[in-house]
Amino acid sequence: MKILYVDSGNVVSDTYMYQYYGDIYRELIKIADIHLYQGRLTSVDPLVQNGIDCVIFGLGYFTQTDPNVYQKIDGLDMSNIIKVCMLHKPQTMLSEKLNFCKINNFDLLFDHHLTYKENNKKVARKAVRFWFSATPEIYHPRQVSKIYDVGFSGASHAGNKISGPTQDLRNRIHEKLQRAKLNIFWNSNKQDDLTYRIPSVEAYATKINESNIWIATTGPTLDVSPRYFEVMLSKTLLMCNDMPQEYEGVFIDGFNCVTFKNDLSDFDDKLLYYLNNIEERQEIIERGYNYTINNHTCKHMALKILNEIKGIQSYEKAL
Repeated sequence: MKILYVDSGNVVSDTYMYQYYGDIYRELIKIADIHLYQGRLTSVDPLVQNGIDCVIFGLGYFTQTDPNVYQKIDGLDMSNIIKVCMLHKPQTMLSEKLNFCKINNFDLLFDHHLTYKENNKKVARKAVRFWFSATPEIYHPRQVSKIYDVGFSGASHAGNKISGPTQDLRNRIHEKLQRAKLNIFWNSNKQDDLTYRIPSVEAYATKINESNIWIATTGPTLDVSPRYFEVMLSKTLLMCNDMPQEYEGVFIDGFNCVTFKNDLSDFDDKLLYYLNNIEERQEIIERGYNYTINNHTCKHMALKILNEIKGIQSYEKAL
């Protein structure tokens, strides 16, 4: 099968700021016949002429804010080419992105958000629960000392960016940690800028390794970032806020991570408990690592994509 991978930006290199946009692509090219196209497709003709069997629109494609990229691609809706969408950033231009999939008659919608079943009714033949993940080639235990009790890195999501019980959650956590007598690594921004970012993926991964506990929280749409799996692969204890019901069975409190309530009523007690109980903390870390390395690496996600595509292909042949 010949697959065209359509994206925007440089998914080929290991550019740190958008590393995870290209991680799935870099795994796919190891196991499938993948050809990269960076830009906007306007017609199905180049795909037909080059014998493309499947076209995948990657994560980076759906970060674009130009409405023109979400228009009808001439002839694609009527073609036999399998069409795959990896939906991303639904907090911006969601209606345009879903309509793009609908008018071009998409077959598969890979969605890591809570709305994947709802979106399926609107756009594609099948929606599949998808996960951001991490690669053990980058995120793994390093021979460094644990110098921080707890660490965090990420956008502050302050103000009204997130509503509901997780509103301003990251700043509320930071305020609690500032009052505690702990050695803390906290890397975040005051506004929507990127100057706070750690300068390299190696430096970022090392900071996770240097921390006994790393905090991750759900994003603007209660989504789970790659950071959850990056932490578990690094053999650092993942501490995260309560999971929506749709995530049950993946992040299990006291098994492969530690969860705390969104109102932070149990945050202090849980944090201090697992800092002081090293053996119990290590048992959770080992289970988190084993669960991720066996189920949730980028390689697993790439294989899942290919299996779903092959399922559509087999169904088409049987008709």
